[in-house]
Amino acid sequence: MKKKWFVILNPHAGSGRGNKDRVEILKKLSKAKFLYELAISEYPKHTIQLTIQAIEKGFRNLIVAGGDGTLNEAVNGIFSQTVCPPEEITIGMIPVGTGNDWIKTFGIPNYYKDAIRILKHGKTMRQDVGRITFTENDSTKTCYFANMAGFGFDAMVAAKTNRLKDKGRKGITLYLQALGSSFLNFQTAKTCVVIDGQEIDELIFSVSLGIGKFNGGGMMQAPGAIPDNGLFQVTIIRKIGLFGILRNLAGLYSGEFVKDRRVSTYQARKISISSVHNIAGEADGEILGDNKFEIDIISQKLTVIFNPEKYLKFGSGKA
Repeated sequence: MKKKWFVILNPHAGSGRGNKDRVEILKKLSKAKFLYELAISEYPKHTIQLTIQAIEKGFRNLIVAGGDGTLNEAVNGIFSQTVCPPEEITIGMIPVGTGNDWIKTFGIPNYYKDAIRILKHGKTMRQDVGRITFTENDSTKTCYFANMAGFGFDAMVAAKTNRLKDKGRKGITLYLQALGSSFLNFQTAKTCVVIDGQEIDELIFSVSLGIGKFNGGGMMQAPGAIPDNGLFQVTIIRKIGLFGILRNLAGLYSGEFVKDRRVSTYQARKISISSVHNIAGEADGEILGDNKFEIDIISQKLTVIFNPEKYLKFGSGKA
């Protein structure tokens, strides 16, 4: 019996690129002889609902045609449902977003035809997933992420990036615009970060937790991240001035910025982040608000289609 896929397409991804390219994407899937049922994600968090409903209907193979945020919602659906163990669901990606950071670690091409070819080959691996627990409106919330979470400055940049996208701005340069705008408004705060029991309590600019290596449209903030080793790469940037940011801008894209004396990296399974005034957080670009956060890793529970020939597993991106 031929495998049937559930395709979730986000028309808002890539500042409307998902809607513009919808016919092209579906035509290429049909040409590659995919048997599928299509659902359109119409509003924020709709993909979570669609994913849960698909699994309840018996689908075990999902394709996300969207960006990192759409993938994040699908992952939250997979880990929220109670029908089957998460690892029984296979998920693949057709990149339609602006940043498309998850695909950079997993070797997925940024072209529809080539991405669909990787889906057709169907090579899978089980990657880790991050789980974040925090309190919102006096209730405990849990969310999941498949690529990277950021706290402090990173979260402010993500929030500004999302606002620019909502205004119709496109292209990778919007990340640089959000970076510059955020720096002018951000105040470094004393933050307590507990990394597998080791406490750091000082002025912190940002904290990044990487399963994949990239965020912010190609910035390699977690160059040592390995998606299936059961550990986050934790990157902490201490207080840093405008000159320090500018000097390290190229290094943000190559991963070399971790050599700066104000940057420390760790490997960890469990992290706690808090501040007197709470701290802003984001996961795969999705804003979590200002909270105290508890984060742990769920090892090798998400089955993803990847490209073994381009998969960036080791070091600073050398296969």
